[in-house]
Amino acid sequence: MKNIMNTKMLLTLSLASLFVACGGSSNSSSSSSSSSGQGGSMARFAISGDYLYTINEREMNILEIKDASKPKKVSKIHVPFDVETLFSYNNTLYVGSNSGMYIYDKSTPTQPTRIAEFSHAQSCDPVVVADDVAYVTLNQGSECWMGRGGVNRLEIVDVKTPSNPKLIKAIDMFEPSGLGVDGNNLFICDGSNGLRVYGISKKDNNGTVDVSLTPKESLTNIDCYDVIAQKKHLVISNDKNIRQFSYETFPMEELGQIK
Repeated sequence: MKNIMNTKMLLTLSLASLFVACGGSSNSSSSSSSSSGQGGSMARFAISGDYLYTINEREMNILEIKDASKPKKVSKIHVPFDVETLFSYNNTLYVGSNSGMYIYDKSTPTQPTRIAEFSHAQSCDPVVVADDVAYVTLNQGSECWMGRGGVNRLEIVDVKTPSNPKLIKAIDMFEPSGLGVDGNNLFICDGSNGLRVYGISKKDNNGTVDVSLTPKESLTNIDCYDVIAQKKHLVISNDKNIRQFSYETFPMEELGQIK
């Protein structure tokens, strides 16, 4: 498993690099913060403005990258021991962990402050955020808490007030992992079920947010670990290759792949 995971981590990094080369310029398809690259939902790094944020088992490291040729580590903070993924959205950082989602305020970029924790069942936990809604996939894979317990589902969370996240709904899935959002399109890697694509409909009823998902496309022949979706361009990674699709229309058109 370790060799497979190392390969997947390298492909996630390649995925981000490829997307930057293809013209991606935002860390989130719905994020208003300036940035210079976009990682997938399984990434342990995020770029926001002049700063690169990375996480390891117990630390978040902040590097200044104003001069990209001379990155400079400026600070670090402690994080919970079970953190896995990192995603930047507006003035916040969303850290996925085995036991929950941690939300950090980065109004002071060099010193993020934890402002909330959203707990869930012990499972692997990538997260993406768009339009003040967080989408979290929970996966009971063998690398999550040694395969003990866990669930396979998508949780949708209202984060309009980041310090007070609220569960909107939970949807059972097969074995979800990486995911991405662009506009009203949600892309989810769902194990041997392949890639699932949903249309998103969001309604605000007097302060109570509801999100509905409508199936748009399912590619069962896709080996899908993580995705980046932006500007009608989808990049999919797994432990063997990287594939690119256009979703100007559905069904999507495959543009090519790198093995």
